[in-house]
Amino acid sequence: MKKIVIALLAVITLASCTQAKFGVVNTEKLIKEYKETVDAEAQIKEKSEKMQKDLETSIQAFQNKVVEYQKSAAKMSAKTRAQKEQQLGAEQQQLQQRQQQAQYQVQNDGQAAIKKIAEKVNTFIKDYGKKNGYQIIFGTVDLNGAVMYNEDKIDLTDTVLKALNDKYSSGSTTKEETPVKTEDKKEETKKEDDKK
Repeated sequence: MKKIVIALLAVITLASCTQAKFGVVNTEKLIKEYKETVDAEAQIKEKSEKMQKDLETSIQAFQNKVVEYQKSAAKMSAKTRAQKEQQLGAEQQQLQQRQQQAQYQVQNDGQAAIKKIAEKVNTFIKDYGKKNGYQIIFGTVDLNGAVMYNEDKIDLTDTVLKALNDKYSSGSTTKEETPVKTEDKKEETKKEDDKK
């Protein structure tokens, strides 16, 4: 009797394992090629360049003051020269602080944008998995992921990336949208392969 129960449990377990649906997503590629990431990086770069341009204008004005000081320093009294040097030193410190603050702000903005995008991508993948009947979707990265090998047919990276970019392009960041089913993508791939 025990052998029958054990055999029955083994068959049930095996049957449930064969019905399990797994997928793999390269999260590094997904986030890197996601259109929102590309747009966010472009905005941050533009903001950084504008800040840099503003700073360069201030730096150039400061350098002009230094040149003027150097030209007239010999004619100044020791007291006036000391006051002017103190002013220039304070102004230089302010410029350095502005540079550091600008770098810090750009870095923080970039990190905040990537964090927000990563959260959005994770939520999308969870919804995608639920809507398409996956029990597990593993996340990998190019160099050191937890999944060292997977069959190409369970790699969902391109499918999820397309669905994610389509959702972003349509501007539907708040409304629910059903991601493309994997089976539909497999049929498209098969048709393309048949054409070749």
